[in-house]
Amino acid sequence: MIHKQHRMGVVAAALLASSASAAVTQSLGAPADRRGQRDEPEASKPAPVDLGALFRMHYDTRVRSFREQNLAYKNVVLLGDSITEGFEVTTYFPGRRVLNRGIGGDVIGNALPADDPRGVLRRLDCSVFDCAATDVFVMIGINDLNSGRDVDQMEEGYREILRRIKDRAPALRVHVQSLLPTRGEFAARNEPIREFNRRLGRLAEEFGTHFLNLHPLFTDADGQLKPDYTEDGLHLTEAGYRAWQAEVGRVMGWDTGLAQAPEIRPQP
Repeated sequence: MIHKQHRMGVVAAALLASSASAAVTQSLGAPADRRGQRDEPEASKPAPVDLGALFRMHYDTRVRSFREQNLAYKNVVLLGDSITEGFEVTTYFPGRRVLNRGIGGDVIGNALPADDPRGVLRRLDCSVFDCAATDVFVMIGINDLNSGRDVDQMEEGYREILRRIKDRAPALRVHVQSLLPTRGEFAARNEPIREFNRRLGRLAEEFGTHFLNLHPLFTDADGQLKPDYTEDGLHLTEAGYRAWQAEVGRVMGWDTGLAQAPEIRPQP
């Protein structure tokens, strides 16, 4: 884009210079005595330069450039574990400025051994604060349950995530997403998942952030993850990601062009 703008500026300058040169030639270089000479046909004279059109073209180019540059500072971040990592932005958000910051196996990040490098709490800089983000959608915690942590420890760590974001980036819109249900060999996690989601709703209310309760949309009549949304009982199929995509789009207003006003709805 920079090179394109430069070329257009050069073209405009060349046209202006050509116009000025033609004017000088006509005023200074023409013979004083034109007797016996035939006037050139009107069609052979250079067309006048529309300086107004050149200015408008340059102005429009600059404004378009400013808008494109500003887009670089309006990213949406998806933050989480392997479920988020599989949420391919090129597939589900083509043309949108969405950054995927999911890492398989990741956890909230509190109460970890010193030699455990994982944890959203440990990577907030590269995954949130350095991303020029306006919105962050957070889904984290299932691996904490799989690692034997209880919901009290998880709530403490999640509260610290929200506190740090509020302190460092108070204008950032945070969307606390519920954990999704599971099924099959992971079905035993469903009761603590429901309890943790209730706590997430209260945390969202405490910090004044949006609680995006995905859990009911992904739950079947038996309280488990819908079978067409998963193959292994934990991770999502394309159908599951499409359902999630629709909810993110609804919140961001990408399906209508108008952002939805987030509602904080703690679970009962």
